[in-house]
Amino acid sequence: MSFSSILGQDKTVKRLRALVETGRIPPAIIFHGAPGTGKFLAALEFAKALNCSHAAHMEKTPAPGPADEDLFSAPGPAAMPAPEPAPAQVSQDPSDSCGACLSCLQARSGAHPDIRVVDTAFQAALLDEAESANLKIDTMRELTRWAQQKPMLSPWKIFIVRDAEALMPQAQNALLKTLEEPPPGTLVILTVSRKTSLLSTILSRCCMIEFSLLPRMVLKAILEAQGAEPGQSEALAALGGGSLEKAAEAGAFLKRIQALHPEDTARVFKFSAGLPRDSHRAREEVKTLLDLLLARTRSAWRSAEGASKAKLAALLRRTLELRRMVNRNVSYALILETALLESERAGIKLEDLIEDGIKK
Repeated sequence: MSFSSILGQDKTVKRLRALVETGRIPPAIIFHGAPGTGKFLAALEFAKALNCSHAAHMEKTPAPGPADEDLFSAPGPAAMPAPEPAPAQVSQDPSDSCGACLSCLQARSGAHPDIRVVDTAFQAALLDEAESANLKIDTMRELTRWAQQKPMLSPWKIFIVRDAEALMPQAQNALLKTLEEPPPGTLVILTVSRKTSLLSTILSRCCMIEFSLLPRMVLKAILEAQGAEPGQSEALAALGGGSLEKAAEAGAFLKRIQALHPEDTARVFKFSAGLPRDSHRAREEVKTLLDLLLARTRSAWRSAEGASKAKLAALLRRTLELRRMVNRNVSYALILETALLESERAGIKLEDLIEDGIKK
């Protein structure tokens, strides 16, 4: 894989290629944009391109020796060594990775000694504890310590902090030491959906690279490449709103809604009971559902009149209030149940949230 695997972000990829080709790399970069727009994939490909040597890696096979001969066979003439395979043709594009050198192969397998992905799964293994929703100060202190070491294999030692909005304030302050005094040959990439979740001191020390929402046809092509049927991929691309992550969430919503009986009076509560146990994922799912509800309500409000229009306007105000409450320490299931029950009283059913997106 190379930069060609990043779809729908032509302008951003062009900028990343220019950085690689010129070698003028800032010590800290923030990849920001909506969830599911390719930020993490781009960070991996950018790291791979920076450390690419553009020289094909060949595993050498040792020549056979006496220990390789059958103990009971008669000695014979020495075996001729097998001819070395011809070196693979590798891309010499200075703005991209070749995919064939030792650095590229290690990066692709996730075993590159100079490219580290720092996320909550990595933190759980590092601190020997259960995975949590936040990145802690101890993890950032380890990153700072590793950053002081020289690269082992490649020109750059690169740290990719995935979903950096998970950084607690103390952890962000611990990261500042590396950003203020970056060691030579060290690059820190933060991928984040909301820049406002980071401290101003972090933002002021980083170069910003924005990722836009994916075009619907690009999203549809990605979903089909992942195995979705053409009809299903078109529906999910419409519901995704330019985000692969939201399209995947919409697919899960479809399955949960289809499993409910339309006349079941408890279906709203059964639907909200299907939220993930992980609080971070539950929060993101509730946000997506509230966004779908807002879009459906606005669409209905435009064509409504009289008392119906006033009722939908009240629902819009209430849903926006609930949307703001999601970022507080509240019950996500309770917020979702409240929003869905109030929307049904205004004439918008649970099924409408999905069907509206499919018809667009």
